[in-house]
Amino acid sequence: EQAEPQPTGRVSALAEALAAKVARGREWSAKLEREMAEEDRTSLRDAAAMVSEVEAAKLKLPKLGKLREWVARAKAWQDSARKVQAKQTRGASQKPALSELEAMLAVGLELPLDVPEAPLLARQVREASDVERCAETLLEAAEEVTKPEPAADADAAADDDDAAATPT
Repeated sequence: EQAEPQPTGRVSALAEALAAKVARGREWSAKLEREMAEEDRTSLRDAAAMVSEVEAAKLKLPKLGKLREWVARAKAWQDSARKVQAKQTRGASQKPALSELEAMLAVGLELPLDVPEAPLLARQVREASDVERCAETLLEAAEEVTKPEPAADADAAADDDDAAATPT
């Protein structure tokens, strides 16, 4: 039997480099799979870092496209949330309505990645809802105080009629 030819030094080095790249690809693939399947959402920062590292290693992984899409969606939402928060804090002439903030928060909470602005926006929505409830309660109380009593109105009208009918 003939012995297999031994690879030359250059071919051997290429084979080792290729084997190392395949091993890195498998490691990253497993890591992406774990991160994307976890119940605890990965932070936007960590996901963006993973995408950058995998791209820098020039690896082509099946889940990378999906993670890249998640990062893009989360960054777009983050930008929108920051703009809305800037409107709220910088005395903008037209502040967002509570319903607009609630809708934005719902979208942020549905993102597959954890975005740091979501808890802040949730707190602001809770506070705005509390203020709105207090304002409604105060308005209802003010209406009750300023409502004339029906019997008092009738008595006052009768007194006015009596005074007008009595000659002086």
